[in-house]
Amino acid sequence: MSVISVRDYENDSKRDLIDNTITKTGLPKSNVLYYEMSGDAWCCARPSGTEPKIKFYIGVKGNNIEEADGLIEKITSDLLDIVE
Repeated sequence: MSVISVRDYENDSKRDLIDNTITKTGLPKSNVLYYEMSGDAWCCARPSGTEPKIKFYIGVKGNNIEEADGLIEKITSDLLDIVE
């Protein structure tokens, strides 16, 4: 999967990585990064409010639960390769 846009809610910006344009999110400031990926998948990262750690959230769409589970496993594996 490829990342097609990155939203930085702290800076109120959305960078389209296909055409390299930057637009505003129009949403309140928050310490959140949102990565939109191909295939209607996404990954969101934010710091925990109570512990010294980063929380990641993943969303995917699949034709069935097995396909969706496989996509989540792939994104999780790729993410762990980056952060570990």
